[in-house]
Amino acid sequence: MNEEGQHKKSCGCNNQNKSINKTVENKILLALLPCGIRNAFVQTLQNKFPEIIDNEKYIIDGNLNYEKSFYDQLDKENGFAAIPEIFISSDINSLYHQSFIQTFMNDNYFDRIQPQVPALFQKEAFVHPTGHMCWFTTNLLVVVADLEKVHEDLLPQSWADLLNKIFVKGLSLRGDDDFFCNAILYPYMKAYGKEAITQLGQNTLVGLHPSQMIKTINAGNANGSPLYVMPYSFALKIRNTERFKTIFPIEGPIVSPVQLMLKKGAYQKHKTLIDFILGKEMGEVLNRSGFPTLTSANMPNLNKLNWVGWDFILENDIASCKDELQELFYKGYKPVK
Repeated sequence: MNEEGQHKKSCGCNNQNKSINKTVENKILLALLPCGIRNAFVQTLQNKFPEIIDNEKYIIDGNLNYEKSFYDQLDKENGFAAIPEIFISSDINSLYHQSFIQTFMNDNYFDRIQPQVPALFQKEAFVHPTGHMCWFTTNLLVVVADLEKVHEDLLPQSWADLLNKIFVKGLSLRGDDDFFCNAILYPYMKAYGKEAITQLGQNTLVGLHPSQMIKTINAGNANGSPLYVMPYSFALKIRNTERFKTIFPIEGPIVSPVQLMLKKGAYQKHKTLIDFILGKEMGEVLNRSGFPTLTSANMPNLNKLNWVGWDFILENDIASCKDELQELFYKGYKPVK
């Protein structure tokens, strides 16, 4: 199976596959964000820096819009050239591939970023081992249950519970018939082994973009699944919260990181802009949107996060692991015709 960059519509956004191959050069900021915070991030940034509006040196867009056209470049020998001075990206992407880490993740290419880290992030060891990457927020994946389709006694309390065979064809995950988001698959492989990935495939009814999940739920979930795994930012949009219960599993929400990297010398050139992005005002806005940040990580029921860990990333070939995860998942997943 191919990885994310070769399945543009993988999470169902159905946006045009834009190309930035020839437009990144000489850019100041490239922010490829989860769709759940893009608008809030743009509005907050433009309120403080109105001069960036319609300025071609600043690109802020949804991460999925550029997966194929941009991330493929990072796997090439000259991948560093594709990165602008300030780079924000989402998910465990090509920046985590061994080829990129071994070649570029050092002081010759990137500034070290060592902001104050909140207790929640410290506890989960989110700080990058060398400081050349900074998680300033994270996308939280939670479980949503339809109480009319799942008895209270059977509600999952742990991520392991989603592997129970009583939930065969009972889950909706981020994805489609061609690709499923790896963010949920990494922790399952680490915690429960390869067989768990295939069982998760068997238990999956359908792959949907989170916006499609919310549309189905808010329309009454007549043909929807009993359980959904979705970003917390989308779960906040559920109208009938008495029928649809948002569950934070005991291991904590699975995290899909949003990271910032600075080319060498970028911090001194753009200190005011970077400090604002990492600062309190932006942090509070994103936290209200369901994304805990360096400066604001206070949410109900949020006291633990399920992060696959730097050891797993550094000890595994993430590029090959992505391919294997998809193959294992599709051994179990059979689309409903």
